[in-house]
Amino acid sequence: MKKYRWYYCERETDSARQITFFQGKQDHNELWSDTCHTDRIESLKGEP
Repeated sequence: MKKYRWYYCERETDSARQITFFQGKQDHNELWSDTCHTDRIESLKGEP
């Protein structure tokens, strides 16, 4: 099984999903893991 290392928390995970969200004036795509998505959501709260 393929392992993914998530950029924001640097933990390995077996699964990832693509998330599309609106940031600033354009759509933004990222791969998110189930293990640390909460950390990424918190980091986005301070961005315009």
